[in-house]
Amino acid sequence: MSSSVHVEAPVDRVWRTISDAKRWPQWSRVCVEVWGVPDDSRWSVGQRFGFKLRMVWRNVPFNVTVSYIEPGKEIEWRSTKFSITAIRKISVTDENDGCRVVDSKQFSSPFLPIQLAYPRWLIRRMTRRWLDDIRMESEFGQ
Repeated sequence: MSSSVHVEAPVDRVWRTISDAKRWPQWSRVCVEVWGVPDDSRWSVGQRFGFKLRMVWRNVPFNVTVSYIEPGKEIEWRSTKFSITAIRKISVTDENDGCRVVDSKQFSSPFLPIQLAYPRWLIRRMTRRWLDDIRMESEFGQ
């Protein structure tokens, strides 16, 4: 599953918004808490951090591990919850008078039907809000 948004801001400003995870709860309608992130926004493969996401009726914690990083361009992390492994990749690329942010998610489980734990409509709604919030913070915040 993948969604994207055009942001009328330079790639470096958008990347700062994304990589400064401590500030996510200040501008995001989806993320309510973050812990274990680097103070200097310098991510590294193998780094673990966590966050709570507002999911319908409650705030759900996730602990993730960075699996790929290309500073200024792309970050990927993985987590497993309820036997479901999630891989999330966020990338930023130049595009006409700004840039494009792509948020991709992949889910798999050997035991559970993924739609029960993570309904597609919910993931799409949360992703859309997250991308819109990145756009607003990058264009008008900071």
